[in-house]
Amino acid sequence: FETNYLEGGGAGGTKLLKMVATMIFKCSQDQCARLLFFSMDEVQDHAQAFGVAHANVEQVDPSTQLWVDVKSGRHTFREQEKDKWMRNDPSAQFELHPISFLLELRKKKSQEHHKQDKFLDSVNQKKLEMLTFRGNSRILSAKALHFTKGEGSLEAAEKWMEEHKGDTDVDKLTDEFLASVESSGSGDVVMADASGGDVEMVDAEPDDRKIGDPNPPEVKKMVHPEWLKELTTEMGFPELRAEKALYCTENASLEAAIEWLTQHAEDADIDLPLKKPAPPKPKMSKEEAQAKAAELQKKIREKKLQEEKLSEKEKERQRVESTKAMVEASERLKEEERKREIERQRREKEQAEKDRKELKEKMRLDYIERFGKEPPPEEEEHEKSIKEKSTKDQVAFYLGKLKKNYKDSNPEGLKTCLSTLKIYVKNLQDNPQDPKFKKLKLDNKAFQSRIAPFDGAIDFLDAMGFEKKEDCLEQRKSVPDGWLCGNAIKFIDLLLGQL
Repeated sequence: FETNYLEGGGAGGTKLLKMVATMIFKCSQDQCARLLFFSMDEVQDHAQAFGVAHANVEQVDPSTQLWVDVKSGRHTFREQEKDKWMRNDPSAQFELHPISFLLELRKKKSQEHHKQDKFLDSVNQKKLEMLTFRGNSRILSAKALHFTKGEGSLEAAEKWMEEHKGDTDVDKLTDEFLASVESSGSGDVVMADASGGDVEMVDAEPDDRKIGDPNPPEVKKMVHPEWLKELTTEMGFPELRAEKALYCTENASLEAAIEWLTQHAEDADIDLPLKKPAPPKPKMSKEEAQAKAAELQKKIREKKLQEEKLSEKEKERQRVESTKAMVEASERLKEEERKREIERQRREKEQAEKDRKELKEKMRLDYIERFGKEPPPEEEEHEKSIKEKSTKDQVAFYLGKLKKNYKDSNPEGLKTCLSTLKIYVKNLQDNPQDPKFKKLKLDNKAFQSRIAPFDGAIDFLDAMGFEKKEDCLEQRKSVPDGWLCGNAIKFIDLLLGQL
């Protein structure tokens, strides 16, 4: 059928066009004999791309057998060509089928693509873009948003992906999954507002693309004609796929287009034409361009300033942490040194005590050897000898004895005792001629509870000049020793300070 005849006007031409719409054609040129066309639009596009001679097509019966690669959809009538393709691509799976099988295959892929698009359009598109921008696949991101739509946050979607990353087919839109989505009432909708909050659901713009439609003219004029011819006539790729490969790789190279075709051979929409590209944005005026540049420079400066602030803040945090770590390390070293010093002093004390005991034992043995008996107790000897010393030394000794005997066993009682003794001595010092301060009643309640129970307290008073009478302690000197009183008060204050 000639293209110009099919485009003829009148009722006959219209009737013929309706009949042709149900037919399958192939190019009559030998080098393009494998190419099938399922609409007159495809025939016309083919003729425009390769010349008028290629507008001659012949009808093919749907039952005609041909070799079909069930994975990529490539097909040929020639077994030799099929064998050549298999040598070049061992993973290809060619099977002999009628052309009607190819139609069903395309129809099935078109239906699958429609279902998948319907599901992908039903989730929040802004969130979907953000998840895919973070490195997640589009299908996995859409599934995560679908199952967490009740929570409505990116964190919930990412958590769902983490929990289900090991699930079978989690990154695929299987027939079972799409059927379950349809049965649950997920319609063909898109988000009117993808800001992440409560959004209004509106009908999606219908996608009227179908298998057999050509690529938009805007796509066709952008592809490399020589590489397109090589991909179709010499390598056997369908024209629509070849155009998509060259367009999507921006005519980078023939190898890049072949790589794209290999990677996308299993895509559900591989045989659907590309959508019409968005119209280019109008060119900005000089003033608009300057304003845009100024705004961009402002944003860059603000971003740089923010980054510098964050950097300074991080440096300060690291400096504080470093200083803190150094202080802690220094404190640990000091603590370890203190413990070592305590341990050293303890060992020295233990060694000194050991040496003292050895010396004491040696002196005891020497005494026994000289006098034939055990030596008298040290305390008795010391107390006997202290009576021979000055009153100041006696005061110091008896106060020390009080501290030694009661510091640990009765510290509160010792404080009361020392405070009472200080009062006695202070009264004597301040009132040396007053007779009432020169006598201390033995049966006085305060004396009985604060002084009498403490060994060394009465000896201290004796050293201060009080001698025991029948019912009291009486100052033996007519004029008390003021110097001794002053020193005694100093000793008592020193002991109270230590308690």
